[in-house]
Amino acid sequence: MDKGWSWALVGGVVGGLVALGVARVVVWQGRNRSVQPKATVSTPASQQRAQPTGGARVATAPVLNPNPEQAAIALIQNLYQSLSEKNWQQARLAYTPALQSQFDPTFFAQFVRVTVQDLQVIERRAGKWQFLGRNTYFYPNGDTQEEERSYTVIWHNGQPLISDSQFIRVIKPR
Repeated sequence: MDKGWSWALVGGVVGGLVALGVARVVVWQGRNRSVQPKATVSTPASQQRAQPTGGARVATAPVLNPNPEQAAIALIQNLYQSLSEKNWQQARLAYTPALQSQFDPTFFAQFVRVTVQDLQVIERRAGKWQFLGRNTYFYPNGDTQEEERSYTVIWHNGQPLISDSQFIRVIKPR
């Protein structure tokens, strides 16, 4: 075989493999889209905005009022996700300004990952919720330690913020 045919053969094989790869990605994306459930939220008439005249339609986002307990739990869980990712700026945003100034990332930097589980409401008052949770600290050498901790969440301008967090006890020592 001469060099021209060899290059044509190699190019055809490579092109075929690329085409197969693209086809697999397209099929995979199509399957994932068809499996994902579609959420539908109806917006009460009192919360819908008037549509402009002239046939043009503008999409409106529904006004959501999340459950305060779920919003507070999500805040605490997102905090620990940010701490695990060492995203200190994002973690700081979970706290009130007073706690933001006390936040020291060097404590959390020593861990590979930190998690929070079993968050339970222990007290509810107007605009203030208290939770109890179990934290797990994962050390680089594979050791873990579990602790019980309390969290106080307040609402400021409609957003939950952690206003206090206290160590309670060690559940499982390192």
